[in-house]
Amino acid sequence: MPLNHSSQYAELTNEHFQAIGKLTVEWSNIEFLLGVLLSRLLVTPDFLARTYTDRMSGAARQDAISEACKIHSYRYGYKLVGQEQIKKILEINNKITPLRAARNKFAHFFWSRSSDEEIFGTNFSGGVPVGNKYKKSFVSFTVAELEELHKKAYEIVDVLSDLTQNLPEMKEDGLDSKIGPLRE
Repeated sequence: MPLNHSSQYAELTNEHFQAIGKLTVEWSNIEFLLGVLLSRLLVTPDFLARTYTDRMSGAARQDAISEACKIHSYRYGYKLVGQEQIKKILEINNKITPLRAARNKFAHFFWSRSSDEEIFGTNFSGGVPVGNKYKKSFVSFTVAELEELHKKAYEIVDVLSDLTQNLPEMKEDGLDSKIGPLRE
């Protein structure tokens, strides 16, 4: 039985659930915007790119963005996307990685209340509890730490939104004469 259903004293509070929910919503925004960002870097209409990016994990999207930035640098010499924009994209991409690690814990761990101010998560992994695997098998967060993670995620969404707005967008306008009417 999952830990947060074991007793009323271990069950997460509404404040815990709310803090986790806020972080989860912002993570969804981050993953969506990573897909949009990748489509812009690949000079592909956003909707068409989703046939590719929707199947990718957040980590895979980040890796593809890093590769696309390298190509813009080495192959295209920043002619399609400027050097300053690429630098900002790589910076924000690096800030997402530690947040993704926290998000993965919320998605895959069992959670319990340590106190009204702290929650404890474990993945109940098998094996002998030694080394790095053991150290990564549990974590605790205070409500204040959860709020700080949400704040970081919210700021990342703002930066990703600005970056995608400032990148060239391949519009679907005009494509209908070549491929037939666009359907919505």
